[in-house]
Formats: sequence, C-alpha cells, structure tokens
Amino acid sequence: MPPLTGRLAFQPPTKTIIVYRNGDAFFPGRKLVVKQRQVTTFDTLLTLLTSGLEASFGAVRNVYTPREGHKVSELEELRTGERYVAAGAERFKRLSYLLITPRKPEPKKKEEIKPVTHSRIVVPARCLRSNKDSCTINVFTNGDVFVPPARILIPKFTLSSWEKVLALVTEKVELRTGAVHRLFSLEGRPLRGPEDLRSQQYYVAVGAERFRVKAYSQWVPCTALIREDQAAQGDELHRLIKCSEPHRLSLGTG
Repeated sequence: MPPLTGRLAFQPPTKTIIVYRNGDAFFPGRKLVVKQRQVTTFDTLLTLLTSGLEASFGAVRNVYTPREGHKVSELEELRTGERYVAAGAERFKRLSYLLITPRKPEPKKKEEIKPVTHSRIVVPARCLRSNKDSCTINVFTNGDVFVPPARILIPKFTLSSWEKVLALVTEKVELRTGAVHRLFSLEGRPLRGPEDLRSQQYYVAVGAERFRVKAYSQWVPCTALIREDQAAQGDELHRLIKCSEPHRLSLGTG
C-alpha cells in the first residue's frame, strides 16, 4: 500500500475508551473518544471526564485500571478499546466493573384514571411544582454570608437524579472543600432528594464538612417587612393631612 500523503498523513491518532464511575455499581460505563488534537494533556482529559460523567464525587482527579486499580497518569498509557475507572480525590474502590450491564427499563404500569375532585383551597401557582417541570433555586455557599446566593435553573431531566442535581450545583457554587455532597435548608434541615426542592426557594450547598449556621437570611428579600413599612408610612401621611385640616378651615373663615 502506498504511503499516505497530504493531510491524511498527519492525522493525529484517536483512542476510544470506556470509563466507569468509581464505586458506582449501577453505571454501565460511558464510551469516550479521545482525539489527540483536542486532548493534548492529561489535565484536559480529566476536565473532559468531569463534564462527561457527571459523577457524585464532583471533579475527576484520578484514572485507574478496572481490575487492579493501577493509576494512569499519562495520555500515552491509554489503550484504545480498553476500560478505565474515573475517580475524584477518594481511593480506588474495587468492584466488578467489567460485569456491569445496563439496566432494562421497567414496564410502565397502567394507572387507574380517578375522577377529578375540586378543592376550595387556593394555592399560589409559584408554590406548585410537578416532577416534570424545571426548578429554579437560590444556593448559598456553606459558611459564607458575604457571597450572594447563586441562582440555578435545574432542567426537568436533571431532576430525575439527585446525583445530577448535586453535580449541577457543584458547577455553579464554588466550595473550598470541593464537590457539593448535600443541600440544606437555611434552618439546617438536610434535603433527601429532588422531591424536597421548591422553586424560588433558598438552600445551602455543603461538601464533606458540616453545615454551618450563619445569617443567610440577610440576602433573602422580605416582602412582608416592606409592606409593613409602606403601611406605616401611609398611616403617618394620613395623620398629618388630618391634623392640618382645622388650620386650613380657620384661615378660610378669617
């Protein structure tokens, strides 16, 4: 075969690998195409893995072989068609990664159609959120009251997984301790999953450290106090007008 000439002769090699999440026995692995033209350093590979895997441990810091857990630290060590395990700052967790298979979707159950019941209770529309809708939340950094909360729009497909929600919050909120592991209410109540989220509400992002009690509410607008202040100003103005009426009458009779 004659040698390749022109642009084909300088085409950089491409490696196709499959990467698992460290310690995740239900993640079947994700195929990743590593192009040398785009991925020039090992740090670039870690960044690519971080955005592609969306792991609960946050940013990818290390890559291991799936059987023995040998650490891979150079791009030249990657072999096309091989499988690897991406991990954060934690240790390699031994699992049978090569035996993990995709789970089959469960058949949908036929739900009985129930008659519509009407209620006289009026609930504000902003307080209602179906699991199929997106959700906008405001998130504080744990222990930092000098930084305003980050406003985060969580798409409806992300709400299907608590790990995806935490990964999205990790991208928006910069914790000194690393990835976001939990979300708390301003009073310190931990959230259990996406079903606990309420749109337009305020939460605190916490990593591996403890929840820190701070005056986060100073950033939360309090419309009730504003209305009370406006009402007090109106009452004062009404009193001044009423007190000035006799003076106007006395001037008119003179």
